[in-house]
Amino acid sequence: MREELFTHWIEALGNVSFPVTSKESVYSGLPKGAAGNMTVGGLVVCNVGELFEKFLKPSDFPINSAEDLVRLIFDRAGI
Repeated sequence: MREELFTHWIEALGNVSFPVTSKESVYSGLPKGAAGNMTVGGLVVCNVGELFEKFLKPSDFPINSAEDLVRLIFDRAGI
């Protein structure tokens, strides 16, 4: 399940220009910004903004790649 989620997140971050220096720079590359939801198989997994607020800190930036961003969130979320 982790690999499926990881792949889905990487695809969802495809329009984000890395490296990113803030949460806002990630949101700007997402179709619905912070209001967007991550879904897997039609099931809403989480709200992007809420997840980022909970698991990303200003000191985490810059983040160099989508893979680094997803690993950081997954590790902190215990996924």
